[in-house]
Amino acid sequence: MMASPIRTILCPVDFSPEAEEAVRYAVSLGERIGASEVKLLHVHQPVAHIFPESAVVFDSEVLSDARGRMARQLEDLAKRYGSHGVDLSTRLVDGIPYAAIVEHAQEIGADLIVMGTHGRTGIAHFLLGSTAERVVRASRIPVCTVRLPE
Repeated sequence: MMASPIRTILCPVDFSPEAEEAVRYAVSLGERIGASEVKLLHVHQPVAHIFPESAVVFDSEVLSDARGRMARQLEDLAKRYGSHGVDLSTRLVDGIPYAAIVEHAQEIGADLIVMGTHGRTGIAHFLLGSTAERVVRASRIPVCTVRLPE
């Protein structure tokens, strides 16, 4: 059975150095294999998703300012990597990161997810979890994880 061509690559970003390395890799890969687009996605996880009882602490102006900063960061990434021969677009959504990534990949018909991983092990991995690991487990399409070069 032959694999279908990779046309759309979803690259979730959290603005970490690992995520930027994943963007670099996704754009480079997309260019080499002839993908038509790389879509950058940032998932904003409102405090209410983490601590429901503290949801009243933040007003809409604070949340709006935060979303504006994130949107500008996404656009900055797109400008830095957008001239590499593959269409680059951005999207900012609210939700639980791993679930929103998998859902968005399905919505846009992504063929591949390329995302950074922090490479935590031991107690740090246990306490913080791994969005990349959760995406790998939940995704119906291939997921490529990228670490920073050592």
